[in-house]
Amino acid sequence: MKKRWITVFCAVLLAMLVVAAADTPVSAKSGAWEKGKTEVQTKGAFTYYIHPSKNGKEAWIYKIKIKGKKSKSLSIPKSIRGKKVTRLGCPDRGKGDNNEAYTTLFGTYIEPWHNWDGGNTASGALKTIRIPDSVKVIDRAAFSGMNSLTTIKLPKKIKKIDIYTFYGCDKLKTIVLPEQMESFQNSSLWGCPSLKEIRLSKKNKTFEVRGNALIRKSNSDLLFAATGGKSFTVPDGVKKITSYAFSGAVSEVIYIPDSVAEIEGKAFNHFSLRANGKIKDVVISEQNPVLARDGQCIYRRADKSLAVAVPDEKGKLRISEQVEKLTGDMSIVNCDTWNTSLEKVIYPSGLKYVIVPGLTEIDAKNVYFTGSVPPEVVDLNHTEYSELPSGQIYVPEAYEAAYEAWYKKFDIYTMVNGWHTYNPEAGF
Repeated sequence: MKKRWITVFCAVLLAMLVVAAADTPVSAKSGAWEKGKTEVQTKGAFTYYIHPSKNGKEAWIYKIKIKGKKSKSLSIPKSIRGKKVTRLGCPDRGKGDNNEAYTTLFGTYIEPWHNWDGGNTASGALKTIRIPDSVKVIDRAAFSGMNSLTTIKLPKKIKKIDIYTFYGCDKLKTIVLPEQMESFQNSSLWGCPSLKEIRLSKKNKTFEVRGNALIRKSNSDLLFAATGGKSFTVPDGVKKITSYAFSGAVSEVIYIPDSVAEIEGKAFNHFSLRANGKIKDVVISEQNPVLARDGQCIYRRADKSLAVAVPDEKGKLRISEQVEKLTGDMSIVNCDTWNTSLEKVIYPSGLKYVIVPGLTEIDAKNVYFTGSVPPEVVDLNHTEYSELPSGQIYVPEAYEAAYEAWYKKFDIYTMVNGWHTYNPEAGF
């Protein structure tokens, strides 16, 4: 089990690094700024460190140092030393973009995949921050860990909201997105459980906000939902719910309309390896032609693959007999897989096909297989994952030899915490 968690973490980290590498801000192209030159200006409790532009007309504030921890408000100046402020944020820690840690505008480090948002520092005391309209670029992780910030309005000329921008701003309630925004990374709002309102000008050509859900206009993808109250209803017309769209959800029940044709993997998960324990249930419209609910599972009608699993309050999950396929493209709610495993998972007798890490994505202390034949397991370049679960394994006594051979085939048999047989007629 320990080995599996290490390998899974490494795989998640690798995926994060690939995403980061693909999202280098356009404005960060070499040659635009004098990165080797620093100018400093102090105003009150705030000291601003800037890189001037090559032409000497613009200022990139890459660090703000705060004296003491009593400052509650910050108004970033429009200009510094005669140069118009057009960019905010620190270059990534280390060389290049493939980093495990990132640096905020206030010089603190964050490590999202270790649940560290850089909070509880001087910037964490700031309740308000005003950004001048001259700013066109905000770098990744710039405002992460601002634990007291409740409202933020972003300048309309900003084109991109980058990764981890407001990660860990746990009191943020309202965000006003840029009118000219063309690109949005939903990890920018990870760790913002208080977020209840998203605003965006109707003039924006790429995105719209309906029911506090940020939606891409071109394909009706739901990118991020700011939930509030005991339930949240996905707006009609949404066709796809993207990964981590409900990462900060606090509503107990999520309702999905019949327009939704696709739910991406981890759509209802927290970031990293965590399932969402705040969401107690996900309800799909009975008229939905693509997705259906049976027992504790929402599955895809076309290929009978699992989309959403809802364990009960005791940590027991019985995968529906309608499910024939498992992949990593699933979400788990009503549990906390970061701190503890599920108590029990029961796989259906008709389970035929598994794409790694389908079986180990649902981590349980006790795993029951019910079929007479183990499912086919395919490893599509996912060698960093364990193919089969390694907790307390229970198999039908009549088919023990088949399952034992199956485990030995994948070199997992010796890693199992406990091997048991049972009589299916006796129940679970």
